[in-house]
Amino acid sequence: MSVPAKPGKVQAIAIMQLVGGILAILTGIWIALASLFLYLVWIYAIVLGILSIIRASKLLGADAYGAGNAKTIAIMQIVNILCCDVPNLAMGIIALVFQSDPEVQAYLEGRPL
Repeated sequence: MSVPAKPGKVQAIAIMQLVGGILAILTGIWIALASLFLYLVWIYAIVLGILSIIRASKLLGADAYGAGNAKTIAIMQIVNILCCDVPNLAMGIIALVFQSDPEVQAYLEGRPL
């Protein structure tokens, strides 16, 4: 059985999660330094950044077929508004909308459309 071509929306989700992960790490570091490590949401931002970069690298690679949904990271990006991270909010919403597409769901679940 051959692996179907990666949908463009899967590629877009991966890029948004990679950019969002880098942005979350930078936001977390900035909040930690600005608040002298007292405002503890910087921990959430850094954890989100690490998880998002790991997930994005898996989706960008050749083994993205059947990788499972990426809704958890998208929801975490939305929750990162606690750190005033508006770009991650927007990318999380767009990623959730893209993942509602049946073609994207089938590709990430590893089943034929």
